[in-house]
Amino acid sequence: MKKLFMAFAAVVSMALVACGPSKLEIQEMSSQCDVMIEVRQVLNDSISLMIGNTLYLNSKQVLGENLFPLLVSTRDPQEIERLTSTDVVNDEAGLLTYLRYTSPDMVNFGIVIGETAYNEIGFDEEKIVNTLKDIFVKVDGGSLVLFHEKGGELTAAKKLF
Repeated sequence: MKKLFMAFAAVVSMALVACGPSKLEIQEMSSQCDVMIEVRQVLNDSISLMIGNTLYLNSKQVLGENLFPLLVSTRDPQEIERLTSTDVVNDEAGLLTYLRYTSPDMVNFGIVIGETAYNEIGFDEEKIVNTLKDIFVKVDGGSLVLFHEKGGELTAAKKLF
């Protein structure tokens, strides 16, 4: 009976592992995103940073009731430390316009919840994911994938639409 239970447990655990995307599938899903929004703690800064096609959304800025106004500074990937002016994004349309500068034909979005985002007291993953989902659903023909990150690697992926 004990062996039968162990065999059943092994089969169930393999089935559960097979349900989620593999590490390779997660990497493929992330590479298909035109724009990535990484929600994480941005140390020594109170603004969000746009580097390449990735917006590092400071988890400090998402704690309030409203995401906007959002303070964003664009940085050159080759010179990240070089300070640039900060832009104020006032609404959802403004955020989409801001993101279009780096990816004019954007339709595929990714949201990465970094492990450091949870360091901010009061951080609510569900709230920020729903807020961003409501923004990106307005892009016709688009897709949105939610990723989780730990130790600098994407560990999970879930297609939201």
